[in-house]
Amino acid sequence: MSTGTRSARWPERPTQTLKSEEPFTTVSGRLWHLRICVRCRIQTQEICSPTTHLLTQPPKAPDTSPVTPSGESFEATVWQGPNRSRGIEVPTAARDRFFLKGSEEVVLHIDGRRTVVKLGSAFWKKPAVIKRALSDDGRDQLIKFFEKHHLLPPQQSLKEKGIVDTIIFEVVTPKEEFKISISEKQEGEDDREEQD
Repeated sequence: MSTGTRSARWPERPTQTLKSEEPFTTVSGRLWHLRICVRCRIQTQEICSPTTHLLTQPPKAPDTSPVTPSGESFEATVWQGPNRSRGIEVPTAARDRFFLKGSEEVVLHIDGRRTVVKLGSAFWKKPAVIKRALSDDGRDQLIKFFEKHHLLPPQQSLKEKGIVDTIIFEVVTPKEEFKISISEKQEGEDDREEQD
């Protein structure tokens, strides 16, 4: 390669004048020509205009559900699967309002113990069921919670106790952390609430 060809591609003199439209940069005292298409040049000018606000981090996905304040609560019931596995069934309206779809796990406080619940894709189908809540030692605290409080699915609970075992979820941190407690509804309470 001859020096004449090289100097035409990469000018040796940094004082060389270029057309104002021709983009260039200097690296170690040399001018380097950059080839930019017209569309890219227009986009760059739009991005670098003084009215454009540049983000320092990529924007978060917009949250479709509103943020619920701490202290709000909702009710859920005990769920029993075909193989007698149990869990907590969250109503779909409460699920959509109180849980974030992009979140893979939430924190549940069960009887004063902090547990982690992995939501998974099945939680976003119908019925929305929480099947396991693991404590720091790796043990499932949800089954212990059911056994300690003698919680049963609604139909079985009505048949055996005459009441519906209801689990109250209280929002500690919106969409991330909840505290659960028990409420027992008498069979006629739902009817009285509907009449009011």
